[in-house]
Amino acid sequence: MAVVVNKLNGEKFILHSQHTIGRDRNSISVLDLNDVSRKHAIIYWENDCWQLTDFSSNGTKVNSTYVHHATKKLEINDLLQFSSAKERAWKVVNLNSPNSFLKSIDPSNECINLKMGISLAHEKNSIVTFFQNKALKWVMDNEIEEIILIHEEMYIINGASYQFIQNEILSDTLLNTDITKNACFQLLISIDEENITSKIIFNDLELDLGNRVVNHLLLHLARVKQQDLNFGLNDKLCGWVDMDDLYEVLSKELLKEVDAYYINTLIHRLRKNLMNLPPYGFLFANIVERKKGKLRFGLSNFEIEKERALA
Repeated sequence: MAVVVNKLNGEKFILHSQHTIGRDRNSISVLDLNDVSRKHAIIYWENDCWQLTDFSSNGTKVNSTYVHHATKKLEINDLLQFSSAKERAWKVVNLNSPNSFLKSIDPSNECINLKMGISLAHEKNSIVTFFQNKALKWVMDNEIEEIILIHEEMYIINGASYQFIQNEILSDTLLNTDITKNACFQLLISIDEENITSKIIFNDLELDLGNRVVNHLLLHLARVKQQDLNFGLNDKLCGWVDMDDLYEVLSKELLKEVDAYYINTLIHRLRKNLMNLPPYGFLFANIVERKKGKLRFGLSNFEIEKERALA
């Protein structure tokens, strides 16, 4: 995330992809100073860099140069003055590309960067996970239900208030949509079904998820979804499995007691693995979808293949 810090009081703001500055109350950063214009300037991401365009009456000072009704590319450590007061200068400390984030209402709390998804410890034995679903909407999974985040809406996380800021670049969103649309999730099962490996394939690239216990959960969910699809159910409606049924099935299959905590731990570890799997694993963090008391396999394109016995 790109960050600009006020040298006087340490206040910082995270740059939106189209970040307006001025006395106008609709500006993203409101500067209530007499010599700041109502619509003073805009900082925006274009051509893989941050640029500032001035619209003001008095101009914007970038280091020692006045920018007046003109555009300037920003650099790290640039000093920006939208007012004549030197003590109100802002320093550019980060120029990373824009991405969505959760803005803390309490200035003593840090904002939450959602660049490729994140997991946060919540209450005892509980984790809140943020990821993008197959429609590339940001989702908050609190282990009870999935909540689609809405731009500028408020959310309570670990007892603190945050405002969600949708801040992706359109071109990146379109690229990610194309990648997920063309991908196929594959499950390869041994003859005795004790070993299950999984991978995601798209174009000439494979993301190997290996042989993990969570594959037993994925296989069951995928089989239920395939049965519903074969029965003719709409993709949006099919594949939902009651958690109680999952406890029973997986307990028999894994020869151990399975409960909500165990399943949530499997899902959390799977998503964490995907988020850390370069280059595009984070785009598939919606591999399991959740609603109250139910789970389902979240991807549309998948294959289940079983090894054949030697003749």
